[in-house]
Order: sequence, then structure tokens, then C-alpha cells
Amino acid sequence: HKGDTELTWCLTLFSELVRARGDALLIYKPMIISVFHRCVRIIHKETHDAVASAAKNILKALSYVYATEYRLTTENIEEPFTDFLPIRAWGQHVEFDKLQVKFHVPNEDEVDFACEFVETLIYPELELLNEKCSKMSKEERLRSLTLVHYMSIGCLRMVPRIDSKEIENLVPSVAPYGSKFQAQYSIYAKQPKFKENLRMRLLTDIGKLLDILVENHSDDASSMKTALKIYSLSSIYYGVFKHDADKLHKHFEAAKNSFINKLYGERQYPRFLMIERMTLQCEQFSLSNFQSLTEIDKQVILKLFELSINRYGEVRRDAQGYLFSVLNRYLFSYQVIVDRIIELLNTPGDADHDQIKGCLYILLGNQSFFLPTKHSWSMIEKLWPAMARTTHAKKPTTQRLMDLINETIGKQFDTQALVEDTNNISRKAAEELWKPLEPNELVSRDQLREQRNQGNIRSYNNVMEALNSLLRGDSLTWRQQETTMSLMWLLLQKRIPIPLSCIRTFVDFLIHDNVELRKIAEEGIAAFCRLQKPPRIYVEKTLGEILQRPVNVDECHPGDRDDNLWITINGY
Repeated sequence: HKGDTELTWCLTLFSELVRARGDALLIYKPMIISVFHRCVRIIHKETHDAVASAAKNILKALSYVYATEYRLTTENIEEPFTDFLPIRAWGQHVEFDKLQVKFHVPNEDEVDFACEFVETLIYPELELLNEKCSKMSKEERLRSLTLVHYMSIGCLRMVPRIDSKEIENLVPSVAPYGSKFQAQYSIYAKQPKFKENLRMRLLTDIGKLLDILVENHSDDASSMKTALKIYSLSSIYYGVFKHDADKLHKHFEAAKNSFINKLYGERQYPRFLMIERMTLQCEQFSLSNFQSLTEIDKQVILKLFELSINRYGEVRRDAQGYLFSVLNRYLFSYQVIVDRIIELLNTPGDADHDQIKGCLYILLGNQSFFLPTKHSWSMIEKLWPAMARTTHAKKPTTQRLMDLINETIGKQFDTQALVEDTNNISRKAAEELWKPLEPNELVSRDQLREQRNQGNIRSYNNVMEALNSLLRGDSLTWRQQETTMSLMWLLLQKRIPIPLSCIRTFVDFLIHDNVELRKIAEEGIAAFCRLQKPPRIYVEKTLGEILQRPVNVDECHPGDRDDNLWITINGY
């Protein structure tokens, strides 16, 4: 099939018609299955896109929990107008406890249909890709991957997370930093059952396929892009995309401002808007329910990292976007790639330009992820000196990337705490809110906190000494010296003494030949002066003590008044 406009149009309509309630689709199950059996192998791009979109919509209709109606009122609008006039409900506010929202919850037949649909279509495609990937044409390969991609979007909500060993000691903590309970993204009348964990099957098969495509079919950019999407979905997708939630939030905010009752003091919104708010909250919860990193997730991150430094620019760009999504999903997962980045930056001799370029783009990140300013002194101790002394950023493109990274660090870096502690008031409040800790827990907490604080101080001194030794040496160019001095200037703080050698370096660079280095040195000396300023001490004195003579004023006088003490907290 090389393209039939009428058939493509009919399949596009079909993909929209199946956006119905799952129980309504059960009636047409034989017809739906026959349509897919007849059209699933069509190679024409627009046509197989319509088929894949229909498969995704069917699975979403069968397996998702969603509101079935967004009416303005809960009244029966089919009654005679003499009993109820619908125009009376336009713009009417409904109380939260009277919303009477009706949700579609998948029943047993819908779950069985969804599982049967997935096993009928997705497993043959995976077997075809495994056996005949190299023999398939680009169009056939793209058709198969597109169908797998769209069906993964539709069905992965039903597939649980892969059981794997959790990676420990990413951060020293006595409290778990992952969510204790996995979010129940869907509610089913029965547990969906597949032949195997589909996430693991996708990771295995698509991972092998990516290796084959990179080695033997590097010109097939469309297939590699689709395969990367599937590979990242297997690790982080549980039914909601962040960009879809952001789009829904933007639409909700616009609608809220349009429908708000400005004549009423409190917030009053129509019923459909409050139902949309509930849907938005559910999606945001599923996105913010972070999990701890496992060995499988680590393999995914390392695989995406290697593809992010691939020799093909398009592969690098796509892999970097999915890598940032995975790193944002799992807390402290960035530590997995830090050592590999430092290894590339410190590579002796001539390094691969594409690898260095991909590595710098990973450091540059995107709007939601920026590695160099993550709160980890151990990471800063290793990464910042490696960035300052790398000799591989010689070409204009890599020099521009280094300048952008340095500029972004200056904008985003906030002085991080070296000594992390809490006062007694906060601890007592926590005990009242939760429960008192056992004596042995208090001892282990104090030991862990002291170890962490000492480690932070040690890392801070090491990074300052490392940057200072680079400036004192002769191995850096003037551009690298500017970067190193700007990094050292950002690290100045007053919680612990600054190494004397660093202060001497700033003073010596006041007379450097490079005007940019002199400017940074001047800013550093000004920072030292600000850090040395003693704290202001406020002493409350009466007007008579200040003027050194008795003052007679009426009842309106400076200072606290008895009738204003209610606005203070504990007399302060």
C-alpha cells in the first residue's frame, strides 16, 4: 500500500471514534480486532500513524480511570422544561461535596480485552524486530516501531514497575528519600495479566535494537528516534506525560480566570472546572510520586548516556532529552553519570570531539535539569576542577558550550550549606508532630550528621585548593583562568575559614595582565570585605536614654504598645 487517501481518512476517523468509554467499545470488539488484523501491516506513514493512534486510544479507553462527564449541573437535563430549565444552571456554582463525579473504572471484561489486544499486536511486532531488523526496509521498521510506541503509551499504565535491587548509599540519610508507597495509577476490577513484565521485554528488545541501528543503520534517524522514545518510556512512564499535565494546567488556569465569579468574595467555579481540577491533581500526583533508583533504572541511565555522546548529532540530541527526563524522575540519580563525565573531561591526549561535545551538552542540561549546581559537595569537589582544567574544549563550538555552562552556573548557583543542623525548637516541633525518637536513633543521627558536615567541609577545602592550584600553575589558558576564578569566587562563604592561599591568589591577580581576571579579583576582594563585616547588633533603648534627658510625650509614643502586642510572636 503506497497511500490511499480514502482509507487513510477512514482510519483517522476510526482512531477518533474509539475515544469512547471502554464499556462501549466491548460491543464492537470483533470488528475492532478485524480492522487491526487487516490494516496493521500497512507501510504508508500517514496510514500506519492513524492505526497506531487508534491502538493507543483504545487502550486508554479500556484501562484508564477518567471522569465520564463534565456537565454544568447534576440535574437531569432531559426533564421537561416546565420542571427544569437548563439555562438556569449556566455558570452556577456547585459545592465540592455535591459534585457527584462519575468515573470510568475498568471492569473485568475491559481489562481482559486490553490484555488480549496488547498480546495480539505488540508481541508479534517485537518478534519481527528481533528476527528481521536488519533485513527490514526503513519504512517497515518505522511502522513496527511506531505501533509499539503508541501501544506502550496506552498500556504501560497497567504494567507494574520492574522488580530490581534498589541502589543504596546515593546520599547518607536515615530516612528514605523515595516514596514509601507506589502510587496506584489505576484502579481495576482485576489485576491485569501479561505473559511477562512488558517493561522488561521492551527494555531488552529495544535496547538490542538500538545497538543494531547505531552500528549498522545510522542513516535511519526516524527509527532510532522512535526506539529511544520506547526505551525511555519503559523506565519512567506510568500513564502521564509532564508536558500533557503542563498543558492541562495552562488550560485550567485560563479557564479559571474566565469563569471566576468576581462579584463573590470566595472562590466559586462551575462544576466542570472543579472536575478538571481533580483530574489535574491526580496527574500531578502521579508525576511527583518519585521512586528510589534501582539497578534496572541505572542501566537505562547509562545506556542513554552512551547514546548522548554518540557520533551522530541527531541521536545525541534525542538521547539527551530522554536522559534528562529519567534523571528528573529519580532523586539523586545524577550521581550515576558523574564519574563517566569526569573520565571524559580528564581523558589524556586528543579525545573524540563528538563525545566531548555530547558530554558538555549533558552538563549544560535543559530548563529542568542542570548538573553542576546540584546540592552535593562531593560532586562539586570532583566535577568543577575537571571542568576548569579540561583541554578538550578547543574548537569554537565546545568553547561556546563551556562559556554557556559557566554563565549558567553563575545564574543558578546558590551558596550551599556546609554545616547542616537544626535548632532545638525545630526538633521539638517535629517530635510533637510525629513522635519522639529513641536514644539509639538520636545517637546514630548525631553521628551521621557530624560525618556529613565533616565530609562537606573536607570537600569544600579540597575544591578550593584544587582550583587555586590550577590558577597558580602554568597549564591554564587565560580563558580557563577566567572560568576557574569565577568558580572560586562563587564558592566564597563565611561558615568556615577560607584557605589563606585562595585569598593570596585573589590579591595577586589584582595586577594581572588580563583585565577580565583583574575584574574577578576585584569582585573577590569586595566579597572578602563583605564577609568580614561584623553582624549588626540591635539594642532597644528608650527615647530618654537616647536623648539623655527626660521626655514627656502623650500616649502616642515610639515602641511597643499594649494594644498592638497581639501582632507579635512570643513578644518579638
